[in-house]
Amino acid sequence: MKTTLKNREWKEFVIADMFNSKIGKSIDGNKVDKNIGKTAYITRKESNNGLDGFIDFDEEYLNIDRPVITIGNETAEPFVQNFPFFTGTKVNILIPKLKLSENTLLFITRSLRMHKSKYSYSFTINSTRLKKQILLLPVTLKGEPDYLFMEAYMREQKAEIMEVYKNYISNRTAELEKSEQVVSLAGKEWREFFLSDIFTNIQRGRRLKKGDHRAGEMPYISSTATNNGVDNFISNKENVRIFSNCLSIANSGSVGACFYQPYEFVASDHVTKLENKKFNKYILLFLATITTRLKEKYSFNREISDTRMKREKISLPINAKNEPDYDFMENYMKKLELAKLKKYLAVKMNK
Repeated sequence: MKTTLKNREWKEFVIADMFNSKIGKSIDGNKVDKNIGKTAYITRKESNNGLDGFIDFDEEYLNIDRPVITIGNETAEPFVQNFPFFTGTKVNILIPKLKLSENTLLFITRSLRMHKSKYSYSFTINSTRLKKQILLLPVTLKGEPDYLFMEAYMREQKAEIMEVYKNYISNRTAELEKSEQVVSLAGKEWREFFLSDIFTNIQRGRRLKKGDHRAGEMPYISSTATNNGVDNFISNKENVRIFSNCLSIANSGSVGACFYQPYEFVASDHVTKLENKKFNKYILLFLATITTRLKEKYSFNREISDTRMKREKISLPINAKNEPDYDFMENYMKKLELAKLKKYLAVKMNK
């Protein structure tokens, strides 16, 4: 029988009665390299489980309790962390007083998230307010939190989602199997091309101050090197630049980080749009990987100006006409996706 939230008895509980809380230790995210480390760096971001890259840092600052809930002061977005991680002083860490599973904590974050709207940058969910926060949870006949029910409910939710994934992968692999065979990258001839010869529209985004962000559902792409460049979700429509179906490349910050953006997004002035309406998803994914190599010659102190962007060159596989071989790029990326999907499915089926 399917586990349901209906006809359940619910009761209010105070965070301080269920969790011990602490804040992260002082780590300046602007002074650590988030691209080459091995340990997760969790911040107050509202997406990607709070992950803002991977860093190497003093183990004295490492959080080893797990599983725990992290929740950013200003964003009030809760996530479950089930691995050691680093974080800063703007992130609260909730450590359950009883040994609770990851699934149970995921259920509790749903209740926590219902209170998110009352917090903001001017009224943060600091450690004092967090301890007093009330949660509404299903209870047993004794009026205690029904952790067994929470665990069972989340297990079913995960199973349903996994079934959808498996069906998608099965259909997708059947489709990709039809793509043409390709030679290896080493088997192709390569040649350099100016970005301005490859992309017909190169345009920088527009500055939008953090305090002017209005909450919404449109991705805000900035110069972060993780999470496809997504830095926030906003609803701003005026005095911004909205792009879609193109590449975004960081011209400052994580200079050179390049991502394919299939959806509409607001671009900050720290990224530049690389667009050619003739290119499909697979060609753009191939070009994004090649273009990202530009970061090797730039740094935080040496940005890619608009002039430099148009003068930059990338090396691409060519066809018999000495032109970029876009058919090869498309089929190569399709074969790569097929291999990844098969590997992912094999891992999930063995769990």
